[in-house]
Amino acid sequence: MTGSGKEGERIAKRLARAGIASRREAERMIAAGRVRVNGRVIDSPALNVTEADRIEVDGRPLAGPEPTRLFRYHKPVG
Repeated sequence: MTGSGKEGERIAKRLARAGIASRREAERMIAAGRVRVNGRVIDSPALNVTEADRIEVDGRPLAGPEPTRLFRYHKPVG
């Protein structure tokens, strides 16, 4: 767990990428004390985390980020 340096990514962004909530909703969850990083309840969304950090939401471990999906469409002329 790092401070607000440039290392890692913000906790709210990590929660959003994992499909838990939007960034704003993740910030509300953090303020409500529902998120733990390495066993400690966090109270600020300005926390940067790395892949090595263990994140829990409501006591359940956070799954990995959802893979990027790319959609291709074929739209014929006319």
